[in-house]
Amino acid sequence: MSRRELFRRRVVIGTPVTPKALLPTLAGSSFCVSYAEPRQLDQVIQLVGQEEILVLDNGAFSIWRQGRGAIDRNAFWAWANEAQARSPQAVAVIPDVIEGSERENLLELSWALREGLAAFPERTMGIWHMNDSLDFLETQARLLNFVGIGSCAEFDVQTRRADYMARIREASQVIDQVEKTYDRRPWVHLMRGLGVFAELTRFESADSTNVARNHSRYRDAHGDARARFLADRIRGQVDAGLDAAELETVTSSITNFADAPTRRPAL
Repeated sequence: MSRRELFRRRVVIGTPVTPKALLPTLAGSSFCVSYAEPRQLDQVIQLVGQEEILVLDNGAFSIWRQGRGAIDRNAFWAWANEAQARSPQAVAVIPDVIEGSERENLLELSWALREGLAAFPERTMGIWHMNDSLDFLETQARLLNFVGIGSCAEFDVQTRRADYMARIREASQVIDQVEKTYDRRPWVHLMRGLGVFAELTRFESADSTNVARNHSRYRDAHGDARARFLADRIRGQVDAGLDAAELETVTSSITNFADAPTRRPAL
């Protein structure tokens, strides 16, 4: 198998996808289901590909934006643990405190990992917000098998792209150093980062609601296959953006680039 075949980057499809009759056409894909909008979880568990990833988003931002306050961590973990028991591809995003301090978010990691709220600690993902310190990113990269990178106002991927990309380069250097020092590398996921995924070869996955929001544009040309068409087109664009020289550099420097999502190095 070639390096390009081994270096499978996961394009994660945000749900819900409506009408729900289109969802089965996406069988074999990676998915994201939010605790704030979980209605397609059962179906997605049946559809996620064996070597793909199912991101169980905590929905904290959606809940906060709706004025409902902080997420109920115990209720979230009951939901996530049950889903992970049914799906070995599922990775649970540890609740993060919106506009909270690093100390508050480190406590959430402690609740999950040390207090036993997470039934599958090897399949948990911490969130590093781009206005957090690089030290906090290093801590998560050392502790967890999965780290998600989330943008914020000053590093917004759409309105402040140059700032976003500069901060991403700093983050990449930290993760590279963790790998060199500890000989292990976390799976790095870009939250809502699909628009820049093709340019960021050193990261493993990115999610977007693009398919869910825009498949209707292709109804006339592709009918009930339109969601699959759009998902395949996005994946093709990501793969096409992978330069051969960059691929050689990445695959020779990342120790575990060929690992499937839930076969990461032991914690």
